[in-house]
Amino acid sequence: MFGLDQKQILNILFILPEYYPHSGGGISTYYQHYIPALKSSVGQIKVIVGSGYVQSEDTYNLDGIEIEYLKPAIYSKYLTAFSRFDLLPEFRNNLAAAWAMYEQTNYGKGFDIIECTDFALGFIPWVVERKKPVVTRMHGSSGQITFKENDIQNTLQNDFVRQTELLLLPQCDTLISHSSANKHWWESLISKEIAHIFPVYHTAASAPIPFSERDNYGIVTARIQVWKGPVQLCQAVSDTKDGIKPIKWYGRDTSYSEYGSMSAYLQHTFPSVWNKTVLPENAVQNDEARELQSKALFGVICSTWDMFNFTCLEFMAAGTPVVCSDGAGVSELIRHGVNGFKYEAQNSNELAECLKRVSALGKDEFDEVTAAGIATVRQELSAGKLMPENLHQYEKASADFKPTIANDFMRHMYSPSDHHTDIGSTLDGQPVKQLAKYLVKRIRSKRSKR
Repeated sequence: MFGLDQKQILNILFILPEYYPHSGGGISTYYQHYIPALKSSVGQIKVIVGSGYVQSEDTYNLDGIEIEYLKPAIYSKYLTAFSRFDLLPEFRNNLAAAWAMYEQTNYGKGFDIIECTDFALGFIPWVVERKKPVVTRMHGSSGQITFKENDIQNTLQNDFVRQTELLLLPQCDTLISHSSANKHWWESLISKEIAHIFPVYHTAASAPIPFSERDNYGIVTARIQVWKGPVQLCQAVSDTKDGIKPIKWYGRDTSYSEYGSMSAYLQHTFPSVWNKTVLPENAVQNDEARELQSKALFGVICSTWDMFNFTCLEFMAAGTPVVCSDGAGVSELIRHGVNGFKYEAQNSNELAECLKRVSALGKDEFDEVTAAGIATVRQELSAGKLMPENLHQYEKASADFKPTIANDFMRHMYSPSDHHTDIGSTLDGQPVKQLAKYLVKRIRSKRSKR
């Protein structure tokens, strides 16, 4: 127990877009560590997993936690109830999933707190209806992520998502971020205080692999994606002819501008580095990624932006030295040269110096840095240190909450409707010449892919 009296025990319903063991994303990693630590201090915990991307008939009981996925039939019903957003398919899908989970959970009956995430918009029905206190964790919102992409910022869909977040996130009773930078960024946008609490994270019980048994290369485990920093990494390696060990990049390739993929762009722009010193590898499953991280000579987090980045913690907890960009929220835990190496996100010269330094580590300095990294995780991210503040936030949200009448405008904008809206009513407002040009282009594109 972490400080709540018996009479204050709360039942908590989690509305999540992903959860272990079926996803290796940052949200899943966060709750894989957090929920087991929370379990002894609350009453009932239930997890509902779903989004516009995830539906299933699966149900589980994992370590005493009831896990239920968004049921496809309920999701399909709500898709038709949001036909007015057919022009914005991803937004429509996530909105439908959010309301489907709202119904599937019987509107939160039996639970005192609803915990959501900012990603995938699962918080929407709960803040529109205002019947239960809502705690939302800031993991990197859908709007934030598209804002960081190179060529998909200015679309109607993405602008609408960001507008929705600006309007509805402040309606949550409590917002919590595990990154100070993210906390301050959001506070400047929505004028609402956001709590900062580091994530609970457990280190492995086994000793780290000795220096003498390490692979003779560094690794990155991330999507090959613009804001994950592959350009900055290749630039740093390109500018530095000697002194950097090979780096393997394990992760899924992503689309990028007219080059088709990020990997194709890197091959074109850095032919002497990409596939030479920085070596792209296929994405791997979670267990294999952990093994690679524990055996690597060092890890690299080269993100130009990352709300937090749990990969850094995975390296530190495994006793692997890490080079980390200050664009990642987790970098606030790094003390340069002590428990890792930190550089300014856009400064390829600083990154190159860090890579040379970590590549040249001898056994003694390697052991000192890795021991300090493990100690940081154990001391700063322990359940004993962090759970009392998390429980305080729940207790406060519950005590301060008063059900209110839903805002008519918000309910009208974001609630399901029995009225079917034909996408043709939107297309009717477009010039025929423009529609004809688009249709010809679309047909040609289809034929070229056959």
